[in-house]
Amino acid sequence: MWYGLIIRGVAMVVLLCGLLGSQAAVAWAESGVSAGFDDAGGVHAYGIEQVAHLGIGAGCGDDGFCPDEPIDRAEMAAWLHRAAALINGTPRPPPAGEAPPRLSDASDEAITRAEAAVMLIAAFEHLVAVDEIEGVFADTGETSEAAVKAIEGIHAAGLAKGCATGPLRYCPNRPTTRGQAAAMLARALQRAEPTVGLILNEPQAARGYTLIYIFGSDSPVYLIDDLGRIVHTWELHGQDPNVAKLLENGNLMVSFTEPDSGMWVAEVARSGDFVWKYRADTHHDFIKLPGGNVLLLMEEAMTSQEAYAVGARLHPSMGRRWWYDYVQEVKPTGPNGGEVVWEWSVLDHLVQDSDPGKPDYGPIAGNPGRVDINYSLHRTPLDRHFTHINAIDYDPVLDQIMLSVRAYSELWIIDHDTTTAEAAGAKGDLLYRWGNPRAYGAGDYQDQQLFWQHNAHYIPPGLPGAGNVLILNNGSEFAGHQRDYSSVDEIALPAFSDNAYPREPDHSFEPARMQWSYTATTPNDFYTRHGSGTQRLPNGNTQICDANGTVFQVTPDGTTVWKYINPTQASNRPPTYQGDHIRTHTYRAPWYPPNHPGLQNMDLTPKGHIEQYR
Repeated sequence: MWYGLIIRGVAMVVLLCGLLGSQAAVAWAESGVSAGFDDAGGVHAYGIEQVAHLGIGAGCGDDGFCPDEPIDRAEMAAWLHRAAALINGTPRPPPAGEAPPRLSDASDEAITRAEAAVMLIAAFEHLVAVDEIEGVFADTGETSEAAVKAIEGIHAAGLAKGCATGPLRYCPNRPTTRGQAAAMLARALQRAEPTVGLILNEPQAARGYTLIYIFGSDSPVYLIDDLGRIVHTWELHGQDPNVAKLLENGNLMVSFTEPDSGMWVAEVARSGDFVWKYRADTHHDFIKLPGGNVLLLMEEAMTSQEAYAVGARLHPSMGRRWWYDYVQEVKPTGPNGGEVVWEWSVLDHLVQDSDPGKPDYGPIAGNPGRVDINYSLHRTPLDRHFTHINAIDYDPVLDQIMLSVRAYSELWIIDHDTTTAEAAGAKGDLLYRWGNPRAYGAGDYQDQQLFWQHNAHYIPPGLPGAGNVLILNNGSEFAGHQRDYSSVDEIALPAFSDNAYPREPDHSFEPARMQWSYTATTPNDFYTRHGSGTQRLPNGNTQICDANGTVFQVTPDGTTVWKYINPTQASNRPPTYQGDHIRTHTYRAPWYPPNHPGLQNMDLTPKGHIEQYR
């Protein structure tokens, strides 16, 4: 029976799958549309006004729409056909006051709500991906598997909400009314050319969960599934999240800004309660170590006089403050405290060649393990962060720490197997640096490979490329050499032996070439000038977060197979509706597989979308 239904339903809409997948936009009425129909202000009014305005659905005479009358198979097929033609760009809306005639056809049998779902799925199958029946509705047990998949598909896509709650029911055998059909079709048309939320979901995409939030703005942290649906929300009680990560115990670790007290790092339970909260001037990133301690990127200010005293070529009367970075390892103590158990500071590893009477005087090229304080101060005079470290990662096998240093366009590796006193001396000098050899006198402009990069990190064990380093290479700098496009780059580190990374004298550190790289087909189509992140996924795909709000997955050959535009707004802003065009500061969007320890025993039932539908 159901296969026959599908054949009969698809007979009128088989052409639609291609047409409705078109990239042409539908010109939606923004406001004030009024066809004077008899459902004004009703639950289906928006859908009715839209299908009428677009010339898809007709009235029933005398300025009525008859929203409560059943729709028959022929008329439903006609509506779908007109929608497809509209998206394909052929018809225009009828003149004001006119409507297309209702179709008279031998197929005047009213269709059920289950049958309507099958027809919608046939036409809009590119919008949904239901691989397994989840039992969303309590009353579909006697309905065929094909129909249940269609019902759950349109529900997952936000096209239908059901007929009753407590428990949630769909009423699959009830006739579909004209009002219901109009509402579902209007929502489907919105999703046919979505502007926010899930944009693309191909079979090659890795299936998992992504954290979505706004950087530095009062917003919740959402965990969404690969269909763009909320499965969990952490409310941060008015805090402004900067970086958020799901821990293996199911809690969220987040750094945030409190308007009245500055920067904090905290561990937040699934309930939203703070398990641990620590006041610290964290700068961009942190990582929880296997033993429970936390590595924090910190920053502190020095005056122009202090910078001048250690060899910076600055006039001491500039009256400005300059920020430098250091790393702290903190052992949590109680719910609101921490003990600093290890520290490394960039100020302990400087070199300068401008004044023999100042500390750390020496040749830049002869000291690759030390940091030329004047390199960034004269290249980025508008940026008061002279190192601006924006990411930290840890190698537990070698007990080493990787730092992404934006102002130097380099990644650095330092030894963690030291005491704090040793870290301040020669043992704390850089073991390895890569991306911009002219920062240590071993190259020139043409040798630079990183450009204000972010999120440099080791690819974890068990993933394709494990042990290599993955980097979001932004491409922009305030001064000096720059590119007008971004890339994601993977490099293979040289082997660490005899407590060193190999390097030929007067040469830069290896590698000379990337192991893998992604750029857009037209390179500057992907250009994120700040923030952003990337991640290798189990199936070999790479997830990329553009700071402007777009999160997408690419296959190893660079094909985009999943795309999501962050619809999150700050709590004091109105919600985002499908059809809106917004840009949000999305600093990171970490992805987690279904078997991640932190997801076990978590209620992952879909709870709607961040974006709303008019």
